[in-house]
Amino acid sequence: MTSTIDSLHKILKDETRRNIVLLLSEKSSLSYTDLMDALKIGSTGTLNYHLKILGDLLEKNMTGQYMLTEKGKLASRFLIEYPGQDGSLKAKRVWWRRFWFVAIVLPTAWLLIVLYLHFSGYLDLYRTAQATFGFITAILFTYFFYRMIRPKNKTQAQKSQDRTIHDILVSGRQLQEVKEEVQRWITEEGINIEVEQEVFIRGRLGIPSGLGLTAPKYFEVSLKPDQKGVMVHTEGWISVYDISERSFSKTALSMGGIPRKKGWTVIEHLWERLRAMSK
Repeated sequence: MTSTIDSLHKILKDETRRNIVLLLSEKSSLSYTDLMDALKIGSTGTLNYHLKILGDLLEKNMTGQYMLTEKGKLASRFLIEYPGQDGSLKAKRVWWRRFWFVAIVLPTAWLLIVLYLHFSGYLDLYRTAQATFGFITAILFTYFFYRMIRPKNKTQAQKSQDRTIHDILVSGRQLQEVKEEVQRWITEEGINIEVEQEVFIRGRLGIPSGLGLTAPKYFEVSLKPDQKGVMVHTEGWISVYDISERSFSKTALSMGGIPRKKGWTVIEHLWERLRAMSK
């Protein structure tokens, strides 16, 4: 049972997938178009990706509409009985308020003590300047650290730009050809494969739960045969300390944005290779 709950947690950690399960629990069954309209998803590739990840939680009825399997109904009960998401966000906000209280109050108290000792004649100007410089450095470091892993509020957590999502149609090619090209990209970029299925690959660059330039950059690629070729759905994002997720960025140059720019460069290489394959 524990392994089942763990599996459901991994599948349902994405809000779109949670919404799909809850919608089908409420409506009993919905068509593909109805799901797109209800979820306000404009890309078929995005919806196909989430439906594929949900896997055996869903099935189709005789009319081709999606409905929950027994496992899917278990997932819906799990979501209803243990919503947890809002509580988690609130807990993070409380934690960060405490963090900033400690991060500002303690250095400020320390600086006030130093200034008191200076004006009382116990510390010379050189030592006081050192202490003041240390105070400023600590505040700046804390700020940049926060910028890198700051938690999202509820609104931000719902936005799709937390991930770089892109669909590319590789025309005139077979599924195996495109898959081999994706594999070459993975090898050349040095991406570590974490999950590999027939039409889905998830990989990572960087140290898990790392920081700075080693911040893990995650890449997901799913493939779907199309009448004109193969539709490739890609996603990429940065995850720092498993607290914060950020989309890749083409122009990010700030301290916290360096790995995001690296992630964009890597995934852009894949887009270029796929476009070049089209006939």
